[in-house]
Amino acid sequence: MKRKIYETNNVFGVSNEEIYTYIEREKVDSLFLEGLTKNKHIIIYGSSKQGKTALTNKHLQPNQYIRANCSSKTTAIDLYRSIMRQLNIEYEESRTQTNSVENDGRLEIKAKLKIPCFADAEAGASAGMNGAHLSERRYRTVEYNLELAQDVSELLKSINFNKRIIIENFHYLEDSVQRQLATDLRVFEDYNILFIIIGIWRERNRLSQYNGDLQDRVIEIPVEPWEKADLLKIIEKGEKALNVSFTSIQEDLLLACFDSVGVFQELCKEVCIASNVFQTSPQTIEFTLDHLHSAIEKKLCDYSGRHIRSLEALAEQKVKSSSETPLYIPYYFIQVIFKQSFDNIVKGIKRRTLQDKIKELHHRKNDVRSSDMGYFLTNLVESQRKKNIIPPIFDYDINTSSVKIIDSTFYFFLQNCDRAEILDEFPIPAGLQD
Repeated sequence: MKRKIYETNNVFGVSNEEIYTYIEREKVDSLFLEGLTKNKHIIIYGSSKQGKTALTNKHLQPNQYIRANCSSKTTAIDLYRSIMRQLNIEYEESRTQTNSVENDGRLEIKAKLKIPCFADAEAGASAGMNGAHLSERRYRTVEYNLELAQDVSELLKSINFNKRIIIENFHYLEDSVQRQLATDLRVFEDYNILFIIIGIWRERNRLSQYNGDLQDRVIEIPVEPWEKADLLKIIEKGEKALNVSFTSIQEDLLLACFDSVGVFQELCKEVCIASNVFQTSPQTIEFTLDHLHSAIEKKLCDYSGRHIRSLEALAEQKVKSSSETPLYIPYYFIQVIFKQSFDNIVKGIKRRTLQDKIKELHHRKNDVRSSDMGYFLTNLVESQRKKNIIPPIFDYDINTSSVKIIDSTFYFFLQNCDRAEILDEFPIPAGLQD
């Protein structure tokens, strides 16, 4: 019997398309499938490259959802406009200035929508159709305010909308937009308009922090942690597809990925490429530590440039006036991160510990106040977003008062890079060079 040929890039790696070695996990896939049957929004969260989008691609067909992607400039109305376009609803916006009781001007955005509807039309004999029925597209025009979740909900219900709305990269949105959408989700739930929110963070109840009314009204699905047994299933499935063996490097490979399925998938792919396995091999190929070391070097090179540039951008602090004397907290924050043990980084660094460590290094240690740390940490994700650090590397978990890494490739980078060399070459802020 002839062996089926698989391409390595389709078996291992990170991709927007479904990878052959996708495996289902009881605590994740089953919870997601159960959630699809309930009248609740679904929140999928976890570090980057941990299988959030892959989960939706695995269990939903394209005709079962509408997908809207977020950027740092996206607003709530941008998302609602995207939904309208994907439903072939045409709209013409009008902006009107209104006055409230207090005579404060307020801008309302209303839209005249052309909603498609279909009607059967009987073709006449003169048309040569022998009385056949045609489906004729017609439009009805209505006026809605696309800024209001209730208006959008009423519109979707009027066309019998019954799909899920997937919001990708929710973490890219500005804090104010996330807060508004958290409020809007409660309205959409009342109309059974159900969303799937995908975002990079690691603590539970993120959206409930913006709107407490969502507590117990959403299904939260963390895609982490990845268990060793899960990763071994990926290896086993890939070995059979490509006719290869990871047996001699299996344990080292598991240690190198730090429970990140994205890093694990990429290392598996690079191990194959290092041994010139680009598709199913006619003879079984045994991988060696040399192949693994080549894969680790390749991925370290891939990740290093982006992470170093991101850290430099985060540390950069512009002085607004000659009289201003910044504390350069972001710069010292990075210094502390690089000097922590790897175990401490994985566990998350407590706010108090972080402040004490920064004070030990700081040139004005007595000026580093708890309020300074509070401001820096609560705006940590927003600061990265403004500096185009996408996905963000760090997040502050207010539930545990600790800083956590949410870019899974950053663990790999920290473990394999030369930290001392990077710190030696790291740019010192202009205000600290004297």
